[in-house]
Amino acid sequence: MKQRTFLLFFISVTLSCNEQNNVVATGKPGKQDDVLAYAYRATYSSDMTVPAHPEYAQMVLKIWKLFESNQIDSMRSYYADTVTYEPADGHRFYGKKDDLLSYAAKDIGSLDSLRFDISCWQSIHINDRNEDWVYIWAAERRYEKNGRADTSLMHEQWKIENNKVSYFNQYKAKPTEK
Repeated sequence: MKQRTFLLFFISVTLSCNEQNNVVATGKPGKQDDVLAYAYRATYSSDMTVPAHPEYAQMVLKIWKLFESNQIDSMRSYYADTVTYEPADGHRFYGKKDDLLSYAAKDIGSLDSLRFDISCWQSIHINDRNEDWVYIWAAERRYEKNGRADTSLMHEQWKIENNKVSYFNQYKAKPTEK
């Protein structure tokens, strides 16, 4: 009986010590302190929770699918009234969502077809800014009406505020030749 009591005591002390080791200054169990020294300091943030809000990733992927299938009007409900978009070509759009959707309609209308091959996505929460983002990596295959095909590797960052897209940007690169 003494052995069983001692064993139960030992197990409970060991478990409570392990739980305390996983609690950081914020008091959130399971999160470990980042005690590494980095060569750079992040200019925006390095305090993120990943994954966060998978429904936001679902929403952004739905927008991608609607764009790919030329259902531009169906995208309207996903955007904030005012949106900022920074495409890979260096331009910057800031304006009403209807103007953004008009821009999108012209873009997809100039193509014979479009296909995205999604490599991965990630939903994150920026803790120290209380912001939600979705990151997507993909290959974009654009087929123009003149028959020319163009493939790009893409990365986009989508900011979600009040369950709507308020900002997104885009980076593109040409795939390496095999």
